[in-house]
Amino acid sequence: MGLLSEWPWRGRAKGGVLAVALGESSLRYVFAREAGERGATLAAWGLEARGSQTRESFLKRAKALLPRAGAAIVVLDPRDYQILQLEAPNVLPAEVRGAVRWKATEFVEGSPLDYTIDVLHVAAAGEGPGKVIAVAAHNDLLRSRMRDGESLGLALSVIDVAETAERNLLHAALLAESPGLEVAGALFAQAGHASMIISVRGELRFFRRFEFNVDRLALPVEEEEPLMMAQGQAAEAAARSLTQLQRTLDLWDHTYAQLPLDTLRVHAGAQTAAVVDRIAPAAGVDTRPLALSGVFRGPAGRKAPPWEDPAYVPLLGALLRPGGAP
Repeated sequence: MGLLSEWPWRGRAKGGVLAVALGESSLRYVFAREAGERGATLAAWGLEARGSQTRESFLKRAKALLPRAGAAIVVLDPRDYQILQLEAPNVLPAEVRGAVRWKATEFVEGSPLDYTIDVLHVAAAGEGPGKVIAVAAHNDLLRSRMRDGESLGLALSVIDVAETAERNLLHAALLAESPGLEVAGALFAQAGHASMIISVRGELRFFRRFEFNVDRLALPVEEEEPLMMAQGQAAEAAARSLTQLQRTLDLWDHTYAQLPLDTLRVHAGAQTAAVVDRIAPAAGVDTRPLALSGVFRGPAGRKAPPWEDPAYVPLLGALLRPGGAP
């Protein structure tokens, strides 16, 4: 997914790749000297807080701190775009984007002409209902991110979204570990929410975000039960999390009954192993940690590599864009 594909210019990838997530109060980044769909060699990463500075002063300071890169990717916050799965328009492939833009009147505020819309995938024949995955971001927001990129001195080539970044991570992990698996899912969890994506032969087919209480589910059942009796609200949060997970898996099974899930990989930072142990019985499918240590390489001596921190996951995945991807 590349939301700059409709814009008249794009950067070229020379001298490494920098992935950036920019909010109102902070900037998070990961720099890779080399990156491809199978992995990346990381050289630097970090988080810069704005503090009491004006945005202009903050961007100026951040520009001086960021590594120089030949290409840059900005990853949008999920609140900054809409991603939907729609019935595939009955038109020629070359006309799909235009048909989706027309259909966009049903899910965007204002005129569809005010949005950049990218179409990710149409399911092939025999793989269930014809579906299109579309991402829409308002042009004003994209222009703002492009101006921020200019202020930071970035050679901005792509604006990406979390769901495709997560697909990239799952694909790379499976290539390194179990390349024969065709239908694979990944659960990315942190704080009070989770994102699940499912890919078929490496292509994103399904996505869903939902409430997920990682802290509660990471507790062993024998420790949680006394707490559940004493803290009804916390117990409800854990139950809702498991219910949402099961609903997500059921939705996939109902929509794509002919494509049963082969495996579910989990990333929840330091709590990954505990979450896997807790949800595996309910998932009803091979469930194990998403192994990223074989996908990324980084300098020794730092306390914790970024692939162990859920906050860096979208940036790391954005680095692993398939060759030739828009």
